[in-house]
Amino acid sequence: MDLKFYRLFRTNEVEFFQVLQKETSNIYSYILIVDSKRKGELCDNPVLIGIEDENEYEGSSNFIQVIAFTEERFLENFTADTFSFIDGLLNMKPDCHFFIKEQVYKSNSELLDFDFPFDMTPIVNFIKPYALEINKDIKLNNISNSDFNYLSQKN
Repeated sequence: MDLKFYRLFRTNEVEFFQVLQKETSNIYSYILIVDSKRKGELCDNPVLIGIEDENEYEGSSNFIQVIAFTEERFLENFTADTFSFIDGLLNMKPDCHFFIKEQVYKSNSELLDFDFPFDMTPIVNFIKPYALEINKDIKLNNISNSDFNYLSQKN
């Protein structure tokens, strides 16, 4: 499937992308990337729990959580279609680990509603609880619509 990736939001710790199908321009998914700015732990990768021993696990010096929001009908192909994009963003970090968590939703209307280009701030309201759950030190306050005119929306 041919996809287009649009970065909607970026700070030092958070990036948020909208993924569209090229043929239809329909929203396929959203991708939230949050830098935890902490050493990786076994619980960060649920696939390894039960395989690795917690006392012997040596996590990387930094862990980045990726949350992929998609509809259930796209879930089967979602990871294969988007992993290459995410891997391209994060693979060249020398001592960093990331994990992709899939979040299923029923329809685009229940996920995110913003009025491009007139009101982009609902994006911040949507990602804020997820980002703070991963990194409590993230500051996403006082971001205005005019901040979206820049490559980065605050530090």
